[in-house]
Amino acid sequence: MDDFPVAEANRRLVTLLERHCADFPCLCEELDRHRRLSDALAEQRERSARALIAWRSALAQRWRCEVAAQRIYADAQRQLRRYYQNSPSHARVIGPAHPDRPCTAGALLQEVLRLAATLEVLAPLPPFAADLRADLRAAAADLAAAIEQTERCEVERRRLRTAERIATQMVLQASERSHRLLSQYVGEQSLC
Repeated sequence: MDDFPVAEANRRLVTLLERHCADFPCLCEELDRHRRLSDALAEQRERSARALIAWRSALAQRWRCEVAAQRIYADAQRQLRRYYQNSPSHARVIGPAHPDRPCTAGALLQEVLRLAATLEVLAPLPPFAADLRADLRAAAADLAAAIEQTERCEVERRRLRTAERIATQMVLQASERSHRLLSQYVGEQSLC
């Protein structure tokens, strides 16, 4: 059931319970339950919405880090190809480990780290190797942090969305019970 109809149906039910609570004091407990459930559901929805915003923000940051890492990696590849242009053995070492693999954020991270590590053992070492290695390591660190943050936010978003569904289900079950009690005490015609 959509969130708005559940909230609206619950508000209408609370109004009905308030209207008949004075005549049937046993409905006061139902009214209190629905108020608490409404508050809990509203809070859960707010937490879920904040988690969604945090996840989207983390995704955007990860994307920025991926783009930056990809640019640094491509630039490093160009510089190294130029430097080692006449050495096929160096070309194999500095080239992508898996050129046909789709470039996910994790695969890009591994490739950037691999190239940075390669720059530690290459001989002869290009004069720009230290700067290039530092740039690659920095890009890898940023990307690794962004991937980790995105994964944490995704887990939290899913956890809170599940909690929101549970809260919604609790409201629906309580509503069914309250409707039965209301119809028992005041009759079906008075519920409209």
